Formats: sequence, C-alpha cells, structure tokens
Amino acid sequence: MKKYLNVYRALIHLNFSALVVYRANVINNILGSTVWGVFSLVSIILLTSRTTSVFGWTRDEILLLSGVYALFIGIFHTLFSRNFDRLTYLIRLGMLDAILTKPVDSQFLVSTSIINFTSIIRILLGMVFTWYVISISHITVTLPLIGLFCIGIGIGLLLLYSIWFIVATLILWYPDLSNLIEFLYSASNIGRYPREMYSHVNQFLFLFILPFTFMVIAPTKVLLTKLTLFDSFGLLLFAIVFFLGSRYFWKFALRFYTSASS
Repeated sequence: MKKYLNVYRALIHLNFSALVVYRANVINNILGSTVWGVFSLVSIILLTSRTTSVFGWTRDEILLLSGVYALFIGIFHTLFSRNFDRLTYLIRLGMLDAILTKPVDSQFLVSTSIINFTSIIRILLGMVFTWYVISISHITVTLPLIGLFCIGIGIGLLLLYSIWFIVATLILWYPDLSNLIEFLYSASNIGRYPREMYSHVNQFLFLFILPFTFMVIAPTKVLLTKLTLFDSFGLLLFAIVFFLGSRYFWKFALRFYTSASS
C-alpha cells in the first residue's frame, strides 16, 4: 500500500507540473468545465421551474440530486475519465507495453496516470450548489451525516469507475472503438435523475440502467435522511461485484492482448 501511495504522490506532482507548463490549455479547460458545470445545473433549474414534484421527488430534492451529481461527476472527471480517454492512444502507440512491464499493477497505472485538475471547478460548483439547496430547504446536516455522505460518494465512485473500466477493457480487442468512451460519458448522466423516471422502460434496459441509479441517489438520500436498505445495500453490492468483475475482466483481456512488438 505504501508503494502505491508513493507512486500516486509522484503522479500528482507530474500532473501538477504539466498543469503549470501549459497554461493556455489549462485556461481553456477551466472555461470548458465551468460552462458544462453551470449548464448542467441551470438546465435542471429550468426543467423543474414549473413543477413542485416529479416521480415522488420534490423540486428541492431534485435540485439537491443535481448538486450532488455535479460534485460526484466532478470528482470522477478529476481522477479517472481522462485516463479512459487515453487508453486507445496507449494501445495504438504501443505505450501499454511499457505499463505492463512496470512493477506496479497495470490497472492502477492505466486508471490513475492522469489527474485532470481543471475539473476541480466542477467539484466546487457542485459543493456550492448543494450547500445552497441544503440551506434553502432547511436540511439539518450533522458530522455523522456528512461522514456517511462521503462514504456513499466514495462507494459510488468505485461503482462508476468499475463500470467504465469494464467497458473500456473491450478496447484491448477493438482499439478502433474509441466511441465507447463517449457512450460512457452519456450513460453516466443517468445518475442525474430519479430512479422512478426509468421504471416504465423495457425490463432489459432497466437492468442496464439500474447500477447507475444507485451512485448518486444513495448519497443524496443520506442528506435527506431517506436512505433505505435497498439503496444502501444495492450501492454496496453493485460496487463490490463490478469492481471484482473489472479486475477479473482486465486480467482475462490481457491474455489476448497483442503488443506493439508482436
């Protein structure tokens, strides 16, 4: 564990060095993150402006769900998403070969090499908006509640990471399917909305959607003190199953990986 903490500390340092070198690119990325973050929050405000409740959720609860989602997805994009964007590039140029020969777990390096500091702006927007909704809704927040909320966010991030990694692993067989990552960006938006919204879709499609609905809904219900056993155990179970599945599937896929030197 100490070795991996040291490696990650070095990765943070390298990414921060790249951040201060390419300043113009950083400014563009910050502006892009700000625009997307503000747009996602403003859009849900406009969509709910003429209603008091949707699918059993009050307007304030939906706004809180959107704020938590903005915070959640901001953390995910900061820590992970750019690494999945890079996977096709690694395979095509043979750079994955070098990662596989290092004395560090390859899944760890593939998943964590890039830290997108510019997405922190989305985290801040999500925090501010969430706190604003909590204030106007007069929700009482205690330290134990914040602790449970943070645990829920952490487990939700593990679940989303595992789903992304399983799908991205398919690129080892099909390097040209880089649009899989674009699909994952869209699929992750499912977590922005109440689960009840999808209750009338096709049963097979609902099973696909179901894991995404736990990631943000469970932490939000913690703040609302409406967390159910179904939400808590569902989130934990899906996170464990998908993470173990991502580990096994990655190791299985590497058996069929044809290196650049082959």
